[in-house]
This record gives sequence, C-alpha cells and structure tokens, in this order.
Amino acid sequence: MTDVLHCDLCVLGGGGAGVAAARTAAALGAKVVIVEKRALGGAYLTKTVPVLAFCTAALQAANGAHGADFGTSASRKIDFGRFRAQVLAAIKIFARDFTPGSLTASNIELIRSVGSFSGSTRLDAGGRTIEAKHFLLATGATPALASLPGQELIRSLAPEDLLTLDRPPEDLIIVGASFQGLTLAQAFLRLGTRVSLIEGGPILPSEDAELVAPVLTQLAREGLTLHPHAQITHVEPLRGGLRVHLKGLPAPLEAAHILFAGAAPPLVEGLGLKNAGITYANSGALIDADGRTSNRRVHAIGSAAGGPESALSALGQAERIARRLFGQAGGGTIPPARVLDTSPEMAIVGLTEAQAREKHRSVRVLRAPLGDTPRARLTGAPAGHVKIVTNSVGYILGAGITGAQAREIIGIFGLAIGKDIKAADLDIIANAPILGEAISKAALASSPQLGKAPRRRAFFPRRAR
Repeated sequence: MTDVLHCDLCVLGGGGAGVAAARTAAALGAKVVIVEKRALGGAYLTKTVPVLAFCTAALQAANGAHGADFGTSASRKIDFGRFRAQVLAAIKIFARDFTPGSLTASNIELIRSVGSFSGSTRLDAGGRTIEAKHFLLATGATPALASLPGQELIRSLAPEDLLTLDRPPEDLIIVGASFQGLTLAQAFLRLGTRVSLIEGGPILPSEDAELVAPVLTQLAREGLTLHPHAQITHVEPLRGGLRVHLKGLPAPLEAAHILFAGAAPPLVEGLGLKNAGITYANSGALIDADGRTSNRRVHAIGSAAGGPESALSALGQAERIARRLFGQAGGGTIPPARVLDTSPEMAIVGLTEAQAREKHRSVRVLRAPLGDTPRARLTGAPAGHVKIVTNSVGYILGAGITGAQAREIIGIFGLAIGKDIKAADLDIIANAPILGEAISKAALASSPQLGKAPRRRAFFPRRAR
C-alpha cells in the first residue's frame, strides 16, 4: 500500500525560489514538503551568485574602486584567483541555507526524488503519494546550450563557467541577448574584452523598446557589437579560439571564447501536468496575475511559468505567493518586476504599453526624462526616463524605469498596481533623489488639475481592470 503524506504546501524544486517559498510558508505555520532530486540551491548557487558577483566586480573595476575582497583595482583589472576564492566562500555561506538539516530545522520535509502528478491534488514522489492543499512549481530551467553545426568541435561556456576563467578573454562572442546576456556583455566590456552579442530575433521583444533603447545605446558607446536577427550557420575551431559564421555577414566573427546566455527551456516535462489539469506551453505553465495555473490549487513561479529571468525576482515572487496562501495576503496582488542589471539599469513591472493597449480601450502614457531634473543635470546621471501606463481614470497598469537605482524604485509602482493607487498620487515622493523627481513630474502630468495638489488617499477601492 502506497504511503500517503498530507501537507499544506508541496513545492516541486529545491532551488532558491522554491526554498524561499517553503521557508515562508513554514514560518506561517504550514506543513511543507519539498520534492527535489538534484542538489539543493540549484541555479541560485551555481549561476545566480557567481554571475552577480562577477558583474559587481567588473563594475567596481570600471569605476576604479578598490574592492580588495573581489580582487579589483583602479587599473580596470580583476585578480581572478582572489575573485574566485571570494565567490566560492560566498557560495559556501549561502549553501548553509540549502542543506537537508537546515530544512528540517525549519520544519520542512525533503523528499529526494522526482515528482509527477497523478491527479489534481496528488503527486507521486519517491514511492509515496503526496496530497496537498496547494502545490508550487519552482522547477527552474534546463541548463541547455544551443545546438549549432560544428559546436562539438569547440569549447563553449555557460554563465556558471565564469569561475573557471583565469583572466578575461581578449575577445568574446555571447549568444543570446537575454537579461543575463546583456548584463554579462557589459561586465566583460568593462574589463577590456571586445564583445560581440548575437541574437536570433529582436532584442528583448517582450519588453518596452522605448525603455530598452537607452541601455543598448550605452552598450554601443562602451564598444558592444550587436547582431540582432542573426542566424548562425556554423562554428569552427581556430588555434586559440573559434570562428562563428553568420548568414548574410561577409566576414565571420572570431573570438577566444563563446558563451551561451540565451533563455533556457523550463523544466516541466515529466511532471504529469496534464494529469493535474494544468495548461502549459513551451515557455512553461500558464498562470494568471496571482501566479495560479489552470488548476487553482497549483501555482508556478520563475522559469517554470516562463516568468522572471532573474532568480532574485523569482525569490520575491515565491515569498509573496506563500504569504498570500497562508495568512498574510495584505490585499491586492503585487506583480513581480523584471530587472536588467546593466548601467543604466532597466526595471519594468506590470503591463507594457503594447500589452495595455491590447487589453484596454483607453490608455494613457506618462513620461518624464531623467535628464530633465535639477539633480540629474548636476550629477550627470545617465540618459533614461520614467514611463507610466494608466487606464482612462488614472490607475496604474504598468511602469518602467531606465536609469540609476531603477531596481529600488520600481517597487513603488508594483505597490501602486497591487493597491490600486493612482498615478496622480505618486507625487508624494517628490523629495526623493533623481528618479523620485522624474516620477513626481510624470505623476503631476496625470493630475486633472495641473498646479494643484491632487486629493490623496492611502489606498483606493479595487476596481476591475
């Protein structure tokens, strides 16, 4: 007879986001089970932490900062030996939160197995049947490299291979203009590497081109050679490097290394999603604004739902879902932000202008350039702007920022969307730094009485969108 385990939440995936959701739910009194066969921590430890550390070190080196812990100096160089030791030490510290013992201490049961749904509320794993009130898909993505003619003849890199480098290469080809691909491109540029970036289609097509443009302009200024809509016909080895042939390009690209940073397919095959009545596509499980799948008992986050590429964004999304399920809803749904950690940063939350126009008859777009505030002129802040998309009565549907500290400021808009705060009421942050001034300027543009302070309320009644 199969052993049946009853719980409040079953999390499929023991990566950063899955463990974050499990810990939050357990802290709120839920009985939680994690199903994971692979190493705990997943891509969060093997990819997210090394890439974040590498890009931080590159920025310090470019700014001439003396970050001794990361091996950077004012000469735009990184001591890769010291850098590698520091990152490995950081990973070792982070890994303490991803051990079976740490999960047990948090009252979380770990089942070392793959799982497959056998019904809408049942999952089979490790010879046991798990019946849960709620399930969370946090399986991440497949670490797959592109398949190219001749690829077997060359040595290719993935983002997690950064710790194997002894020094930055003179030339680098990056395949995939994803959030991570663009961030790594700028990091290598700032270390003196000549970088070519290849993308098979447009650059970040699902994001607002108006917000992406300042980032691409800055990368071009720093020396990036960008090849959008490019088709790789084949690759071949060279002495000390490789050569990449592009369709329609007379001369091939040559570099010491090629790094694949394209979007990886989600790990959803073999989970028995059809048995649970979960609708999914190649991009992952289809979810609503609250992260629920077509099976109302099952939520999905991160790559499993074709969601935020950033593992850090997925962490926040996981914690919010757990709080909402187990007693800390707080009213409203705060959507996850998509953040590009380049300089300037780009952060977007909610609907883009194009998405809003597809869903709503009447849409207003409010803009304020970052270079058009007194503080920006004095400090020489990089080009960019704030963009707010509202419905006909001023409730915010989406927003985006391109500029310094965009990651920190975008949370204001996420809160406004979740709490139904009108754009006109965002002028309360007028005394904030550069971005705050730009947001205030855009907010005032939405006021029906320019020059007069709009009537403020902390929160507004929820309205159908």
